[in-house]
Amino acid sequence: MAELKVETWSIDRLIPYARNPRRNDEQVDRMASAIREFGFRIPIVAKSDGSVVDGHLRLKAAQKLGLTEVPVALADELTDAQVKAFRILANKSANWAEWDFDLLKLEVQELKDMEFDLDLTGFEVGELEALEGADYGHIDGLMEEAMGSGAAYNEESDIFSVSFNFQRDQKGMIEDFLKKKTKDYVVEMIIREAEKTWQE
Repeated sequence: MAELKVETWSIDRLIPYARNPRRNDEQVDRMASAIREFGFRIPIVAKSDGSVVDGHLRLKAAQKLGLTEVPVALADELTDAQVKAFRILANKSANWAEWDFDLLKLEVQELKDMEFDLDLTGFEVGELEALEGADYGHIDGLMEEAMGSGAAYNEESDIFSVSFNFQRDQKGMIEDFLKKKTKDYVVEMIIREAEKTWQE
């Protein structure tokens, strides 16, 4: 395994990947706030020619803050194929782990007691509000509401369709909740909603 080499670069040396599949423009302000609070703790990953491998959001935030230099971890040993795969992995791996909501709630409450700005945790306001008093029964209700608002029955084709509609700030909480549930749980919800729709 190659030794990790971190250098300080002029921000102008970095070249964003034009085909970066991660859409993050709406999150630049949040990342800028995090960097302002905690400092630039996670280096941008790049090759010596300046091409960014990972860290596009951090780069945009650094530009917004007017930073002239940023830490860069070199990745010259990666092949072109590995660079492409790592770009995807670096973003996808953030979703691998699941939250222990009981422990998370304790951590958030301690931060609140310390009068720390909870926006800097990365959670949306709605997620934090849900977490404070949330149990799975609360999220069950969100799921029922999200599904019910997108259910439809076409009598002509005799087809029932369903979609989930919920506010963006509920997305993370609902995703984590569903990861802990089985497919049967979702199937049962769909069947219940279909039966209600058919009876109307």
